[in-house]
Amino acid sequence: MSLAVGDTLAGRYLLIRPLGEGGMGGVYLVEDLRDGGRWALKEVLDDASLPEDERQWARNHFNQEIALMRKLSAYTGGARIPAYHDDFIIGSNHYLVMEYISGETLETRIEATKGPLPERDILRWMSAVLQTLEALHRRMPPVIVRDLKPGNIILTPDGSARVIDFGIARTYKPGMATNTENLGTLAYASPEHHGHGQTDARSDIYSLGATMYHALTGREPQPLEAPMPGALIRLNPALTPRTEALIVRAMNLSPAMRFQSAGEMRAEVEAALAAQPAPAPPHYAPVPRPASRVTHAVPAVTAPTPRVCPRCGFANRPAARFCAHDGAPLIPGAVAPAATKPALPARPRQAASATNPVTSDGATHARRATEAFAQGRYQQTIVHGRQAIERGHTTTDLLVTLARAYDQVNRPLEAASAWERAAQIRPDAATLLGAAAAWRAAGRLAEAQVALTRARQSAPNDPEISYQLGVVNMALGQFAQAEGDLREALALEPRAPRVLTALGRLAIQRGAPDAAVELLRQAIAADASYGEAHAELGRALLARRALPEAIRELELARQLGVQSAEASLALGMAYHATGRRQQAREALRQALALNPGDAEAQRLLRAL
Repeated sequence: MSLAVGDTLAGRYLLIRPLGEGGMGGVYLVEDLRDGGRWALKEVLDDASLPEDERQWARNHFNQEIALMRKLSAYTGGARIPAYHDDFIIGSNHYLVMEYISGETLETRIEATKGPLPERDILRWMSAVLQTLEALHRRMPPVIVRDLKPGNIILTPDGSARVIDFGIARTYKPGMATNTENLGTLAYASPEHHGHGQTDARSDIYSLGATMYHALTGREPQPLEAPMPGALIRLNPALTPRTEALIVRAMNLSPAMRFQSAGEMRAEVEAALAAQPAPAPPHYAPVPRPASRVTHAVPAVTAPTPRVCPRCGFANRPAARFCAHDGAPLIPGAVAPAATKPALPARPRQAASATNPVTSDGATHARRATEAFAQGRYQQTIVHGRQAIERGHTTTDLLVTLARAYDQVNRPLEAASAWERAAQIRPDAATLLGAAAAWRAAGRLAEAQVALTRARQSAPNDPEISYQLGVVNMALGQFAQAEGDLREALALEPRAPRVLTALGRLAIQRGAPDAAVELLRQAIAADASYGEAHAELGRALLARRALPEAIRELELARQLGVQSAEASLALGMAYHATGRRQQAREALRQALALNPGDAEAQRLLRAL
């Protein structure tokens, strides 16, 4: 902590006590000496030991948080969020003063309980959080929190729950394929956080589902691993199937298969809450009677026998059907294995040796890699991640973090290698999708095709996989296979604008502009703000020589943020064909800026 109790900042904020600490600063409880009010003060330090780009990153993000808090305080729309109060700079350190919300975080409650929390409480708290998300997502443009997790939810003394941290929140930008930066805490981050599309309202729904998973099982979810039906009940046999089902749906790896809005999820959460059995009345133990003089024997009352897991020896509650520790089926009357006690076995401490290289040093580097990634310090993530692996700490989570760091610093071959190693340990759709994206970024389409084919075997009904496979096969010139993949994606995700757009692009490449125009108009009807559809429609109309319409669609695509060499070349060609030479030159120069080797753009520009 850089501040001390009793310090006064900006001539008015008296520091009472620290509330929390992070990698770039801390949060403190302060008193405003002008009006006596108590506020939370958030500090971001300008650490001179860090590289300048990281220091600038921290400053920029903190300024964005301040701007967002101001806007949200001006119009909350029903969102119960911390109110903005003030911000200032002292030296090179930045400060934000906002509403202080008393209580404890959900993370603290989970850690203190060391097991599942009551289902009724979680449903009630999540309903309040979803009400906040509804208000944020309804704003224009919508505000996406992007870092929902137990540590960012406060349980207040009045029994409610509030979201408290908007450090990486952002506004949704229509037409963008992905985020400029993909942030979020690993265990609660959706595939979109990992670079598979732009985070939107459904990404917050995934994170909230992962938060419920942790609270109701006592175990943090595995990153990018959708739970299967029955998985949560095996960890918490007291959990109702209805609540488990809504968590499974919220954590689906495909956004199209999740709840499509916070309101839709809140309705299901409140229905699950209403279906909960009424709380049992308080039980009062009888007052013990004085010992009687009766001397005959009284039958002893024995407590119900716990069900002992035959696999690990854990003593479960008497009516349990599955072990709360390892999920094994329980047999009435089973006894603990001779070598174990009927209690949760502690994980043995592994000593470093020639045959067992895992050391605590490796675990330390893995933790530092995770922390560095959360702070956007990708080079440090790579350094610590590689040191952890060298010391024998090779886990799926670490490899995924390392792969994402390589993605962020544009080292796609190393990212692909890390994703592939992660997939060897856990060959699920998420790790294989990550590998495919890295192979594509490296220009290795055949390897991307292999990774996506393996991913589809793992998750045959995931529209994302079929879509990506169709795009890769199109780039490989395997048009018939690409159309089959894209049609399959469309069947799984009807009227999806990106799939219809890809089919339209495929029709253009196959010399069928009429079919392309029909498909692309369907994409625009589904989402008029999808810029790629307008760009491809412009190209299709150009092929039909409908020049004014082509120019209109290509200009609209540019306004929606589309910047592609193909669209700029098409716009230059359309302007050239209509005699608008100056506009043609500008569009062709833009095409060459995006793709300096474009021979057609060079030829047309010389002709002008």
